[in-house]
Amino acid sequence: MAVNLFDPRTMFKFSERMPKATTFLRDKFFGSKEFSPNATVEVDIKIGGLKVAPYVSEKIGGKVVENSGFATKTFTPPLVSPLKVTTAADIQKRAMGENIYSSRTPDERAAEKLVKDMQDLDEMITRREELMCAQAIFEGEIEVKGDGIDHVIIFGHKNRETLSGADVWSSSTSKKLDDLKKWRRIVQETGFVNTDSVVMAADVADELLKDKEIKELLNIRNVSIGQIAISELPQGATYIGYLAEVGYLYSYNAHYYDEVDQVAKPLVPSGSLALLSSETDFSMGYAAITITKDDDFVTFEAERVPDSWTEKNPARKMVQMSAKPLPIPKEINGWFVAKVL
Repeated sequence: MAVNLFDPRTMFKFSERMPKATTFLRDKFFGSKEFSPNATVEVDIKIGGLKVAPYVSEKIGGKVVENSGFATKTFTPPLVSPLKVTTAADIQKRAMGENIYSSRTPDERAAEKLVKDMQDLDEMITRREELMCAQAIFEGEIEVKGDGIDHVIIFGHKNRETLSGADVWSSSTSKKLDDLKKWRRIVQETGFVNTDSVVMAADVADELLKDKEIKELLNIRNVSIGQIAISELPQGATYIGYLAEVGYLYSYNAHYYDEVDQVAKPLVPSGSLALLSSETDFSMGYAAITITKDDDFVTFEAERVPDSWTEKNPARKMVQMSAKPLPIPKEINGWFVAKVL
């Protein structure tokens, strides 16, 4: 019995085994994954506290301690669902790079095109996830704007500062190391974690490396950071060095194409940096995806859900990859963002 490559079950198994495109922010800070059986994701935003155990008399006994605070928020992850079209002409003529005298059949070309189309669709969703992670970190919110949808997912991040005047890092009077230490201490006091990484825009990295004090203190070595070896950093990410009392420094110069403004933009906003912790409770949430097949509704709890269908007049095959991703920064005070230029 021949295998139908376009059957959702076959496509789903193939999708799960596909190598995922690497992304710096998502993979490093939003590594854990959560799946919801519904269209929404409920998130417990941790507030925490600095309470210490109370003294009590042995004659009185223990004292009830209130639970640390948290706020439950419900978010609706936006649907991203790019699709590709295959026409009869696509599989009847040779593909790019194929031998001009090739004897390959249309079915063989269709199978190869399915593989390439699914990889392309997966990479498009992956780039969207990385952009969402960047917005969650650097903006504290995610703008959801597209055909028939326009709203903002707000997380309520407060640890932010914009420098001005003599304090901007392009000024000779700026105190870059003092700023970094101050912001790290703010996170220690409000988020109760130690930041161990600084991710900055390329222009910020340029200014930082001009600072004589910083250059003298930087310990630049070819080391492994956690599970990520320096030689394996994704495209656009550059390891700068290690700064005592601050952490590992990275420049991230990856870009995405803004469909609205029709221009390439940096994932890390120009002039910005973020102090982050590998211990902060961040994760990627995925809401359920429901598709129709054989007149029935089928719901999947997965990162990616492939689907396909045919249309007539003109005859064509549609291949679609759907996802409902949402970066979840649960510890809302667990990082700091600064605009330094």
